[in-house]
Amino acid sequence: MESAAEHPTQVNPHERIWFFPDKFWRATAGWPSDQVSDLMREVEAFAAAGNVQALKKYPFVFVGNPYKKNRSAA
Repeated sequence: MESAAEHPTQVNPHERIWFFPDKFWRATAGWPSDQVSDLMREVEAFAAAGNVQALKKYPFVFVGNPYKKNRSAA
């Protein structure tokens, strides 16, 4: 019998998680280092859990393909 751990997790290409360090550092400029560390741990926990809805609230995280043009007329 094979375990699920023997196979890599399939990643939905429409929900890839992109982290932009430059935007992160701009968003946290002037913050105390412990607060920045707490935020990074929170983001990493959401990413590890695959919680893309929670990650979408951060301006330095993009879920999907950041290089694909949005075709919706919003």
